[in-house]
Amino acid sequence: MWEICSCQKDDEIYPKGFREIKSAPKLLYYKGDITICNDMVIAVIGKRDASARYLEIARRIGRILAQKGITVLNGLALGIDTAALEGVVELNGKAIAVMPGGLDEIYPKKNQELAERILKNGGCLISEYPQGTKPQRYSFVQRDRIQAMLSSKVLIVDAEKDGGTMQTVDYAVKFSKPLGCFAEKEGIQSPEGNQLLIETRKACPIGDKAALMEFLNRQDYYQMSLFG
Repeated sequence: MWEICSCQKDDEIYPKGFREIKSAPKLLYYKGDITICNDMVIAVIGKRDASARYLEIARRIGRILAQKGITVLNGLALGIDTAALEGVVELNGKAIAVMPGGLDEIYPKKNQELAERILKNGGCLISEYPQGTKPQRYSFVQRDRIQAMLSSKVLIVDAEKDGGTMQTVDYAVKFSKPLGCFAEKEGIQSPEGNQLLIETRKACPIGDKAALMEFLNRQDYYQMSLFG
């Protein structure tokens, strides 16, 4: 059992990236190793009702980031979030899950085991809410805000134009975090939300390993198509 701890904005253990953001929480609750928030952290996010194809793409991305020693973050939601984290823990990589309520109860309950695997692998669960706080509609929006704050960059696998993923995207833009979007090969239509972000938010299109590594500013890892 991992203990629920807390840190304030003036504590040494408080995530360094948060210190530069005035609206960051004054108090954070966490389980696990909060120091990994100071590493390169990539948010891998997308919609809950994604197709099997996009779920597998999210898992592959999670695996590759784990292989590269990059920490993956999202909200532990069903769908793309879950698939990406599953890919990470398969290879014993590091992950951060941001909760919309108190850390005494995992949301969604279906991901209890996944949350435990994240902790076992040296990852971290984070919330700005104390024990006993139940997830509310507003807290999911605030959770998206924390995701954007903690991330070095944000990678969208599958998004709808007006879906919840766009809340995290809006915050990422506000906090000047680079955006990347999965893009299908020529002749195949990419998800509508992804197309919109590439066209209007200057999100970097990512369709293979080379593009993924370029997005991460790691030019030393070029391979053939990741998603073919």
